[in-house]
Amino acid sequence: MDIVLIFQLVTAIIIALFVAYNVFHYVLFLLVTRLKDASEIGHQLNQFEQRQLVEWTPQPNDFLKHDDEMRTYDDVFGTYRDEQANYSTCVFPRMAFSHPYEAEYILLKPKDGMRLLDLGCGSGAAAEYLASRRNIEVVCVTNSSVQADICRRKFAKLGGRGKVIVTDFDSLDLPSESFDAIYALESIGYTKDLDGWLARCWRMLKPGGRLLIRSPGSLDHCRRKEDYLSVTVFFENWRYNFVGANLLVYKMRELGFNPIRYRRLPFWAWGITWNFIQHMLLWKYRLKMRTFVELERIIWRTSKVFVFGNPYNTVLATKPEAASCSRQPSASAPLTRGSLGIARLYLRTMARSGFSTFNTVRVASKHAPLRRTHSHESDGPGYPSPGSSGFYVPT
Repeated sequence: MDIVLIFQLVTAIIIALFVAYNVFHYVLFLLVTRLKDASEIGHQLNQFEQRQLVEWTPQPNDFLKHDDEMRTYDDVFGTYRDEQANYSTCVFPRMAFSHPYEAEYILLKPKDGMRLLDLGCGSGAAAEYLASRRNIEVVCVTNSSVQADICRRKFAKLGGRGKVIVTDFDSLDLPSESFDAIYALESIGYTKDLDGWLARCWRMLKPGGRLLIRSPGSLDHCRRKEDYLSVTVFFENWRYNFVGANLLVYKMRELGFNPIRYRRLPFWAWGITWNFIQHMLLWKYRLKMRTFVELERIIWRTSKVFVFGNPYNTVLATKPEAASCSRQPSASAPLTRGSLGIARLYLRTMARSGFSTFNTVRVASKHAPLRRTHSHESDGPGYPSPGSSGFYVPT
């Protein structure tokens, strides 16, 4: 076999692999943009999902324990890649090397004049892409001043249609029914109060608004205590709660979201995407994050069915057109599922905050008097100004 023939054969193999890899990405793109109805999941939680709500919920000082006891989130990540890179574990572009956030654009369906809220914006890559496609306003929330500066530089090129709030998103207090869509791409696991976080999204969404959540990993299919204990190391290392589709749908249904759609992709599929491979190499060899340095050992001691079937979760929920945060049920009218869910979540949130007794409970649009606590920064009219006190809690 001569050299020319060998070269042609190798070239053909490379081209075939490239085409196959892009077809693979396109199939994933189709799956995550064509979500399934969630009516068959989210009706009950398994024992490990119940345990994670207690044992894996991040605590206020966990920001100082990212990866180990010595590094914060910014210490680990910071500007570890160029400003055009994304922080997402997994994205689903139409092809392997095309724009990573086209699937989010299709799911959120932004239209000119809409207002979107990005909870945990990272470097603002998704917000920048959405704002470049439509004449919309995007409000980004991050607890990282490093990320906020990157976002502001990007938004300056878009005529100031993006605003940045630097705060813990568990303390966010923005007007009710002020956003057409809210999205959280791999950030919901940092919330210290999942019930309160979702209830806040419900309140801030306009009727008909969409809530999009992406979250890697879950305990939906965990069946063995040994596997639960094995993967707990990821929470201990990242201080991130791996919230799955089943758990999210369960909580969203309580609030009254309808319809709810979802997609779960197994790790054997999303784990070989181009974006994930890049990140895994960065985490393992450059950032030297403990769980990725020890990844092979963790996989070896954990059920392979659980590991390779562990899903990447996409959940898209809609607030019904008839729903309204300002509508109060009359004394004689029965409470809807949504209002009952809000009441239950409100009680849980207040109980966690130290309130042990209640004389009366009323689902209403007017909040309890507010007091200011910590400081945060924000941009734009209608938001606290830089340097002002901005975390609000009920008195």
